[in-house]
Amino acid sequence: MAKEYYELLGVSEDASQDKIKKAYRKKAKKYHPDSNKDTADEEKFKKINKAYDVLSDKDKRKKYDRFGKQGVEGNSSRGRQRAASNFQDIFEQIFGGGRSRRQRQDRGETLRINTTISLEEAYEGVEKTFEVTRKKVCEECDGTGAKDGNTVTCSECNGQGRVRRMERTPFGRTETVAECPKCDGRGKIPEEACNGCNGEGLVDEGETIAVDIPSGIRDGQRMRIENKGNASRNGRNGDIELIVNVKADEEFERKDANLFTTLDIGIGDAVLGAEVEIEAPSGTFEVTVPEGAQPGQVLRLRGKGMPSRRGHGDLHVKLDVDIPENVDEEDKEVFKKYKNEKEMNNSFFETVKDFI
Repeated sequence: MAKEYYELLGVSEDASQDKIKKAYRKKAKKYHPDSNKDTADEEKFKKINKAYDVLSDKDKRKKYDRFGKQGVEGNSSRGRQRAASNFQDIFEQIFGGGRSRRQRQDRGETLRINTTISLEEAYEGVEKTFEVTRKKVCEECDGTGAKDGNTVTCSECNGQGRVRRMERTPFGRTETVAECPKCDGRGKIPEEACNGCNGEGLVDEGETIAVDIPSGIRDGQRMRIENKGNASRNGRNGDIELIVNVKADEEFERKDANLFTTLDIGIGDAVLGAEVEIEAPSGTFEVTVPEGAQPGQVLRLRGKGMPSRRGHGDLHVKLDVDIPENVDEEDKEVFKKYKNEKEMNNSFFETVKDFI
């Protein structure tokens, strides 16, 4: 007497494992919604999975042949998990990834835009506007590509939206399913092309888009503007990816949130100290040069660098002491006095201070 699981798969009780697997593949293709919508049957599909889980396992099959369902239902939860895993492996071979691939294809393309801003704009943040040409759904045909909305069944896929192909793999010939290239997976093509979009379903349209670029943005950082990319006939819009380039500044070098610059001062300022005005992205302010400042000395100004998530970075000011090329006779006497004095009571800086 043939038992239910064999009948579900359409095989005899002495069928080989190879025949059981082939029968399962055939049934799975028939009843799964991603295989053929007209014959989709969720309940039938679950029963087929259960039957295959039992008959594809030698131990379970023996128990089923001897005791029926009661012999194999003690571990139904693990059985359902295994059945789902078995089906997924086979289904991906048959259909090339299933529904998730179709969902990825249904989204419009991402547009990429490059823009360049100054260091000051990167410090403050800035609003930029862009003229973008992107695909939008044709209003005349509502994206169908058909004049007056009249469509016919696609002859390439017979209305299924997907076509089957045989491919050679290391495991033999494998049947895969891909989106129909003729109808783009819609299953229908225009009876007569729409005049507004020439049957494409999409038209080019210009749009002005304003984008707020945040303060502290880094060179090469990318921003994503959602749903402002190309439209899709079947799904939602893609995005715009904005690539922000920060132009190199002549006065300041940037490393992360810190800024580095060089300040030229005279020898008198180095000796006596001074208050020197400096213009930075954070504003104009005075830098205190200490008495006896040395060439190459770096002054660190906390919080005067670029903004970041952790606060502001620092501004590092390197002192470059300007040594005069032409010195008058009075100045020469000062330096000669320092050079020739072997036993000095004063330092060089004190000598210069006294002279000044």
